[in-house]
Amino acid sequence: MAAQLPDLIWLDGTQMDLYSNPLEQYWPQDSKRPAFQTVSECKRGYVATWEIRDNILLLKSLEAKITKRYFLFWKKIIPYSLKMLFKKAGDRAVMATWFTGKIRIPQGNRTYYVHEGYDSRFERETLITIDKAKVTKTVVLDYTRQELVVAG
Repeated sequence: MAAQLPDLIWLDGTQMDLYSNPLEQYWPQDSKRPAFQTVSECKRGYVATWEIRDNILLLKSLEAKITKRYFLFWKKIIPYSLKMLFKKAGDRAVMATWFTGKIRIPQGNRTYYVHEGYDSRFERETLITIDKAKVTKTVVLDYTRQELVVAG
């Protein structure tokens, strides 16, 4: 797999790349996953925007495209949004209660490039442990200073 477009995350008022895809845990079976249009730089077919607010992981938006069939043979590629995935949420952010795991936020300059998924390395990385949408631990790895800072 080639390097991929990352999801995005808002953390402390700053938008950053997110080198994790928490939405993937939402679909326990491939049959429930929408058939997103994929491109080489984004094999999963979408870019999700997240936010950590009050120690809760929220899904704020979803940008994707799907093919919608009309009548027998006519089909059209249409935008797919958060509102289509979570109809009851409307335009509000959705608490990511389905997600448990770690998310990775790279920061600073890239120090090592790998043309494969999210394997590149950066000067600093923030690793946040999430349990059913709730932040349980935050670790900042500073490779330039060879320092580890644990918060929470």
